[in-house]
Amino acid sequence: RYLVGVGTYAMGDDGIGLRLAETISDRGLDKGFRAVEIAHDLLKLLTWFDESTERILVVDCVRMGRSPGEFAFFRPDDVISDKSVGGLSTHEGDLLKVIELAEQLGQFVPRIRIMGIEPQSMEQGMKLSAILQGRFEIYLNAAVAEISKVCW
Repeated sequence: RYLVGVGTYAMGDDGIGLRLAETISDRGLDKGFRAVEIAHDLLKLLTWFDESTERILVVDCVRMGRSPGEFAFFRPDDVISDKSVGGLSTHEGDLLKVIELAEQLGQFVPRIRIMGIEPQSMEQGMKLSAILQGRFEIYLNAAVAEISKVCW
């Protein structure tokens, strides 16, 4: 099992997934799973697309039309991406396109869930918004509880 934090530290709330994965590792909360950071290079996710991977929880900021700081868990099949990207590269990406690519290549795709956290600001800067920073422990506990569930 893997908890995969994605995003960009230098873009405000876009760094929430990376910060959560890093904190989980630093605090030794990764019992029964491995917490990893892959920044914005979603193609690295393919590294864990094999039969030995039971499941993956991807943690990222996601614009869902909710209030800033709210979060939700969902499967890739539950959503349609409206993200505009020029293609797949190591500098931009779309999780749904990466999964689609793996399926087209006949690669094994493990069970995947997403923890989406609604950002307040994705402006350039190294700090999380006050809203996300204030809810950080809530996100941390929710992410660990979700990846630790017996099944999903």
